[in-house]
Amino acid sequence: MIAGQVVITYSDAPDETCAAGDLFYWPPGHRVRVDQDAEVIVFSPQKEHTDVIEHMIDRMSD
Repeated sequence: MIAGQVVITYSDAPDETCAAGDLFYWPPGHRVRVDQDAEVIVFSPQKEHTDVIEHMIDRMSD
């Protein structure tokens, strides 16, 4: 993370807080809450990441 702070919620594990300077891996099945405006660099396989972005767009349009 470049800046900000997010909290990651898992259905089967404790919440995780990530802040500026942290490296992270978020496995499938997580939810993200942004606590402070965040700048994040994501390294992810393109197809899988595109699927996630499309899912997020669909959820936001509901």
